[in-house]
Amino acid sequence: MQPSYKLTLYVTPDSSGKALAHLYTALQDLAYNDYQLEIIHVLKEPDKAMKAKVIGTPALVYHSADGEILINSLSDVASVRKTLGIRA
Repeated sequence: MQPSYKLTLYVTPDSSGKALAHLYTALQDLAYNDYQLEIIHVLKEPDKAMKAKVIGTPALVYHSADGEILINSLSDVASVRKTLGIRA
């Protein structure tokens, strides 16, 4: 079974803790097999960040059927959920 959500989170060491906490809060109503999450540390893999055109962290890329959606702010959990189409 394919996950419903394919996500890539771009972080730096100083942004990863809060970003993950906010993201997991946004995803709390989903089962763990409903999404696939790849975490990219941009200092270790800058080429991947450049390829995705990520210029600030944290940044979340939602790989949807309609294309990629970049979410720059994870602190507004309701907005993240709305963008992903997740209803409580």
